[in-house]
Amino acid sequence: MKQTFIEENYLDTEVEIDIGGRTLYKGVVTECNDGVLSLRWGTKEEGYTHIDIEKIAAIWRTLRK
Repeated sequence: MKQTFIEENYLDTEVEIDIGGRTLYKGVVTECNDGVLSLRWGTKEEGYTHIDIEKIAAIWRTLRK
């Protein structure tokens, strides 16, 4: 259910993800397969973070000023 929601609403979108605690992840959702979300980050050097969808407590679009 979470995977379908993320694919429909956040694919190719810059987001912030809270998995609980003090850590927030920020980047562009590039893929969401087999219960894992791939988040691309970086401006000078590109990298990826892979997050277990079940660990996501909250996700929202990044607000730009």
